[in-house]
This record gives sequence, structure tokens and C-alpha cells, in this order.
Amino acid sequence: MTALAREGKLNDTIGRDEEIRRVIQILCRRTKNSAVLIGEPGVGKTAVAEGLAHRINLRDVPEHLKGTIYSLDLGALFAGAGKGEYEAASLFPRSLRLYGLHVMRSQQNASPVILFIDELHLITVGKSSGGQSSGMDAANLLKPALARGQFRCIGATTLAEYREHIEKDGALERRFATVLVNEPTIEEATTILRGTRERYESHHRVWIMDQAIVTAVKLAHRYLTARRLPDSAFDLMDEACASARVSQDMKPEAIDTVEQELLQIEGRIKAIERDNHPEDDRALEEAKSVRGSLETRKKRLEEQQKQVREWWGDISALRGLIKAKKDDLDIAKRLTETENRGPKVADNVKALNTYEHRRYTVSRSSPDIITPESIAEVVERATKIPVQRLLASDKTRLLGLEDALAQQVVGQPEAVKSVTNAIQLSRTGLNNANRPIASLLFTGPSGTGKTLLSKALAQELFGQTTSMVRIDGSEYSQSHSISRLIGSPPGYVGYDQGGQLTEYVRRTPYCIVLLDEIEKTCLEFLTLFLQVLDEGRLTDGHGRLVDFRNCVIIMTSNVGADLLSAADNPIKEAVRLKVMDRFKDARFPVEFLNRIDDVVMFCTMSQAVMKSILKKNLQDLKQREGMKRLHLDIDTQAESWLISVGISPQYGARPLARVIQRELLNPLSQRLLEGTVKEGDESNVQAHYILWSIDMYHDDAGRKAHGSRTPVSNLLPSGESSHPPRMTRDAIANMFSIRFALFKLSPHPAWWIA
Repeated sequence: MTALAREGKLNDTIGRDEEIRRVIQILCRRTKNSAVLIGEPGVGKTAVAEGLAHRINLRDVPEHLKGTIYSLDLGALFAGAGKGEYEAASLFPRSLRLYGLHVMRSQQNASPVILFIDELHLITVGKSSGGQSSGMDAANLLKPALARGQFRCIGATTLAEYREHIEKDGALERRFATVLVNEPTIEEATTILRGTRERYESHHRVWIMDQAIVTAVKLAHRYLTARRLPDSAFDLMDEACASARVSQDMKPEAIDTVEQELLQIEGRIKAIERDNHPEDDRALEEAKSVRGSLETRKKRLEEQQKQVREWWGDISALRGLIKAKKDDLDIAKRLTETENRGPKVADNVKALNTYEHRRYTVSRSSPDIITPESIAEVVERATKIPVQRLLASDKTRLLGLEDALAQQVVGQPEAVKSVTNAIQLSRTGLNNANRPIASLLFTGPSGTGKTLLSKALAQELFGQTTSMVRIDGSEYSQSHSISRLIGSPPGYVGYDQGGQLTEYVRRTPYCIVLLDEIEKTCLEFLTLFLQVLDEGRLTDGHGRLVDFRNCVIIMTSNVGADLLSAADNPIKEAVRLKVMDRFKDARFPVEFLNRIDDVVMFCTMSQAVMKSILKKNLQDLKQREGMKRLHLDIDTQAESWLISVGISPQYGARPLARVIQRELLNPLSQRLLEGTVKEGDESNVQAHYILWSIDMYHDDAGRKAHGSRTPVSNLLPSGESSHPPRMTRDAIANMFSIRFALFKLSPHPAWWIA
């Protein structure tokens, strides 16, 4: 390892000074002078040994440590070794399987020798071989030499492996002094990445912006919660650089996209010129204009690419020259010939700074520049989280979050405001970082938009409503069903499968957890979520800690729905207190209610709100596949009738959707089947009133209905009178009539067939 460090093949170790100094102190002991580095995977245990190798090369260690560090390749020792050969390879220098250093060499060599064993727990591999628990292994052979301090050893292993293999052997454990390597903080990880930036730039021939380094650390810490810094941040930066390197060797993605668009527009121009129709002149001019703009854009992108490559070539040449000069300067220092070499290095560094400042004239969209957007794209590919939506345009999008949610959830301004405030507080970093983004309890009458608001929030945050795990409270009314959330305990069926909730959050750490109908769950269910709401974590059946700090916890309930149905909008404080008393009466623990950020109460639907909901439903109706070629024109009287029939304080907005299906879609589907309206035709369907095809009239003998349609009495909401006011036959015929105008478009718009 010291030779690799001298040749510059090991990464520079930034930080970890405390751990390196602790290892040096242990190695300087008279006996038991061996250390073991323990920590989570990816925190930088091997980097501590590499940092010691760098210090030995710089002679920045005590005199009796100025020697050599050897790294033992245990894989080479194990490969093809039979019984007894592995132990022989570990002890005798004549064995051809030995790769590294045998135990006695440190006694015979004048220079100190330190042995580094990565994955230290593997030295106990022969202990239970062949089914014998008393078998010989390398650990037992090394114990006497380790205890007497005959050679120095540095081991590295994870906490789990150390607990499973090393701690069980007390004699082996006491021969190593433990050095705990903790995960670095965000600031320390940023410093580590900055120190290794030039190595990645030289390898991939890219330029890494400092903002990209900061973004890599923050996004890795926030979204890659199952891994540790700085390894997770290194992977993000490395993959972003590799993606840019691929764009260098291949055609850049932006240029390739423009060329594909050019091919499409060229095909369109050729098709129009072949027909040579006078009415297509305008379309031909527009196509040629688009082609010209695409060609201009392609030339600009190619020029930017050429400019960046020339600029980077100059920087690479200067960096290589500076490295060579620095090596010469190191040699000159030993020969005391630094007078003439030092100024040359300073001049080259000044020229390098001049070239690097030219980067600000290069477009950020160039594939050779690693930007925060490049890092976000890597995170998005790895976690399926639309992180790019959370970067540059995050402020603008969050400021408009309330309006975007209000367009989806109509008539609930208080609920929308509460959700928006929670998300904005989290994005600005002012909330408690050890708790979930928000924990909200939605309560109100059925059909007022509680679940819809959760889906709308998932759409705005993640770009899709499926980024949400939904837990139905009715499925967890029994205490034994709780194991489905976190996984079965050891010894029970399903232990190896994991929990439905914990596994989803582990793989999708940034999501919405919807607990629907929470009042139907058992008491153990609510108790389980106490630590989730307070600490943002939960331990699954395998003992793994699942992070909920990037989740939005939303719970829905119908507790107090009768009070809210009769309440005015806005809801008064007295009604709120009564609803909270209902939660206490429903056996909700006080400590559970006290951990919720906000209890959001949904009010009942008014006439004006129902009108807005009707317009939204009709807009959604037009997006359906069967309605894309049809046009519905509903007049004011028909809308009023739909609202009067569909409004229900008890059931919310859901009856309105059923009325639309019954009164609009059912007759229209029958018309499509009868052929009055043909699928695929360019049709214009105008319904000036409610789509209705019953011929009805009133007379003194009573109401009569002719035809096969359902009479009015069967369409009224439950509880309402089925006897409408007396009307004439003509009035009924005008109110409930349908007029279809089917237009079949010919190739020339001037020719219409009605």
C-alpha cells in the first residue's frame, strides 16, 4: 500500500485525522499493538489505512512506524486451498499460495512492517470447516503473535460482522483495539469529495461544478438512506461523470434529439411537396420555418461542444504539466535545487487558473459540465424519485403548490393550506429534521376530498399518483395483523418476506404514506406509529432501522363527520373542540394525537363548490379515450339540474359522479352502440340539456312514462319526493331532450355532410 501511495494510485485521504492518529497510537504500543476499524459499510474504513500509508510516505509518523504497509489478499489465500493449505499459506513463506506477508517477516526485517487485513472476520473462516467446531483457523495461529506484539496488524470489518465473528471469540477480540469509524457529517463529506474532485475530472475528462458536489452529498444523505456517506455521494458523482464521458465518446443526447426532430420534419416537408395542394402552402411554410430553427439549434450545440472540448484539452494539458513540475520540485527539494523550479510551477498554476475561469463562458447544458441537474438525474434513475422537480424550479413550484392543489381539490381551502405549509416548511429546512416531513390527520364527511388531496399531493411532488403506499385501516382491526406492516418476528411464517410498509419505505424513501380509515384500526396499530410520528424511524422484523424522515404521513378518518356536515364554512372553534373530543371518545390515545402536526377538518360541499366540481368532472370526462372525438356542450339549466340531483351533504361529491354516469354516459354509450354516433368519426355531439330520451308527460290520471328509459322517480336521491311539480308535455319534452348533430368531415373542410 505504501508503494501504491507513492505512485499516486491511492486516493487522497481527506479528513479522518482523529481516526488515523488513534491508529498510530495503538500501533506504537508495546503489546497488543493491533487495531481493528469497525463501522458501517461505506463510511471510509479502508481510507483510514490508505491515509496512514500516505503519512508513512511523507515521513509524518513516529520513527518506529516508518516502514511498509502490506495489504493481505484473503481471496488469493482461499482460492483452491484444501484443508491445511490455507493455514500453511498464512504462516510459511515458501507456500505458493501466500499473497502478502507471513507472520515472522516483521521479526526478520529491519524496517517495520504493518499488515492490513480488509474484511478481518474472514480469518475465522476455517474454524467450523468440515462440520467441526474445533477446527483450526488463521485466527488461532495469529493469536500468540498478536498478543506479544511481534507484528502489527490493522483490520477492517463492519459492525455486524464484528459482532457475529470477532466478539464471539473473546481471545481474538482482546488482541485488537477497536477504532470506531463513524459516518462523516454533510460538511465533512463535502470536503472529502472536493479533495478528490480532480481525480474524477482527470479520469472522466469532465468539469465538476462545486454546486454539483454539494448537491451530491445532500441528495445522497436525503434519498439514499440505506447507504452511508461518503460512499453514496461518491457513487452519485462517479456515475454522473461516467454518463458525461459516454456523451463525449458518443453523440450528445441534445444533438441526437435535434437530429431526430429534423428527420421527422424533413419527412413531413417531402410529403407536402409531393401532394402539391394549394391549401397546404401555409403548412409547408411552417414546416420549413421549424426546420430552419432546428438547424440553427444544431449548429449552436455543435459549436458549444467544440468549444468545451478545446477548453478541456487545454486544462488537461496544463494539469499534466503542473503534476510533472510538482514531481520535479519534490525531487529538487531533496537536492536543494528549488531556486529555479519553484517559479515555473507558480506560472503554470496561474495559467491553469486563467483557463479554468474560462468555464464561465461555457454553457451549463454542455455534457462535459457536471451540474446539480446531472446529479439529480442519477438519483432519479436510481430511486425513481423525480428529484429534478425539486432543484432549480423548486421555489417557483412550491410557491404555486397551493394553487395547484386547489385546482384538484375544490372547496377545501383550509386543508390545502395546511398541506402546503407543511411541505414548504420542510423544503426550506425549518422543520425538525428528525421527524417526517408532515404528519396530518384528515377528518370530515365522506366524499369531501380527503383521499383525493393525498393523490394530488403525490402528483405534484413526484409527478405520479402511484408514489404513495396506501394502508387500509379495516385490514388491521386485529392485533395479530400488525406483523404485516413490519414483518413477522423470527421463527414465524413470513419472516423472510419483510413488511408491506417497511419494505416499501426502504425502497422508496421519499413517498406519501396514506393510512385510510384509521379509526377502524386496533390500538396496537396506533401505538406502532408513535415512534414514526415522533422520531421518524421504525424497526422492522429483521432489526433494520427504516427511515421515515422523507415521508409525508397522512391519516384519514370519518370521526366527527356528523358535526362537520352541519357546520358552516369556515369551521368555528367550538366545532373543532367537539370533533377533538370525538377522537378521544373513539379511544385515540392522547399521546398519539399529541404527536400529529395538524388535524385538518374538511367541511361539507356548498352549491357553489358543487358547480366547480361539476366543471372539473366534465373536464376529466373529456380526457377519456372514448370522448376524445366528441364534444359535449352542457348548458346552464342542465348543470343546475345535475347539481340539484347530485348534491348530498351526507355523501359529498361522489353522488354527482354517479349522476353524470347515469344521465350522461349511459345514454351516450347506447347511442354509440346504436350507430347514431360512430366511434372514430370526427363527431360533434351537442347536448343542450341533460342527455335524456324519455318521452314523458303529466295528466290528471297520473304520471306516465313511455319508452325503455328509467323514469324520473327512480333517479331522484333517496329521501326526496318522487312527485315533481305539475308540468306540461311540451315543457317536459323541451327540458329532457337530446339533439345530436353528427358531422362527418371530408378531406376538404369546405364540404360538410350533416
